[in-house]
Order: sequence, then C-alpha cells, then structure tokens
Amino acid sequence: MRVVNIKYKDIKRFTREEIEALFLSVEWSYGHFPDKLVVAMENFRTVYSAWDGDQLVGLICAMDDGIMNAYVHYLLVHPDYHKMKIGRTLVEMVKEH
Repeated sequence: MRVVNIKYKDIKRFTREEIEALFLSVEWSYGHFPDKLVVAMENFRTVYSAWDGDQLVGLICAMDDGIMNAYVHYLLVHPDYHKMKIGRTLVEMVKEH
C-alpha cells in the first residue's frame, strides 16, 4: 500500500490540464471542455480541492448563499483515490464554510 499525503486547498484557479484529467478520470463528459471548466471554477463562490503532490485528485464546488444553504454542484474524486475519505472531507469543508 502506498503512502498518500493529501493536502486540501481553498483555491479557484486550476490549469486546463488539471481539470481535464480529474473530470475525465471519472468519465464526466465535461472533461472535454476544460477551458470552460477553468472559468466555471473561478466563478463558483465555494471551491475546495484535494491534492496528492501536484496532482489534483478531488474537487467540490458549491453554490451557496453564505449563510444557510448550499448546493453541491460538483464532487469528484479520482478513482485511484477512492476509499480514502477525500469526498467526505471535502463535504465537511463545505459544511463548515
């Protein structure tokens, strides 16, 4: 079993390659439009990401009112990183926000 040190970040700027690789890893067709996704991420109010070194391995984006309500629009975890509680951690980060 390999040792993984996941770092969580509160950033909205991603390269097209980072976004494309993550979305296509879970077979989401949006991955074929990485330039649009890069802009979309910058426009979301709440975005948290999970990183293994310089590889984007998880992402959550929420549309929220900043007080009581949030709608999770994207929640993705690269298949190689399933069962590591990355998705759960990202959801908790949105809930705490």
